[in-house]
Amino acid sequence: MPSNFSLHHVRGFTLVEILVVLFIVSIMTGMVVINLPRFTQTGDFDTEANRLKVVLEMLREEALTQANEYGLRPERRGYQFYIYNERQQVWELLQEQPFAARKLPAGVHLSVRVEGNELQFGEEDAPPILILSSGEITPFELNIESDMDDDLLRTLESDGYGAIVWQGEDER
Repeated sequence: MPSNFSLHHVRGFTLVEILVVLFIVSIMTGMVVINLPRFTQTGDFDTEANRLKVVLEMLREEALTQANEYGLRPERRGYQFYIYNERQQVWELLQEQPFAARKLPAGVHLSVRVEGNELQFGEEDAPPILILSSGEITPFELNIESDMDDDLLRTLESDGYGAIVWQGEDER
């Protein structure tokens, strides 16, 4: 009994084609792995920059609603918030979240210009940036920078009366 077999010509990948694809995939993987620390640092930097702005805005709202005077003491590697105790006439460190003292991640630091003057860290009088119950805030420029990447720099600023904004962005 004759059988009708149809022969299908099946073509597979050659060894050279498979090696070319593996080579391209390995190069792309290498590029991702090399840039991974930068992606991680950029994420930490953006998170800290946005957190600082949000917490300052929250504290300004708190000052208005609670009729309290607050202060911000930035340091090179972190920042602290204070409340003014009128009875004892002293600045007290805020301990509750989100206003508790904050240390920045490794490789991120602050520099501050208050009313046009460069702030020298380590001075222990009143906090240099005041957030008043009237809604006013000490005019400042606060730079958040990366030690590892010169391209990562953002400047948070206030003119004393308007919103706290990133330099170069319009007030919303």
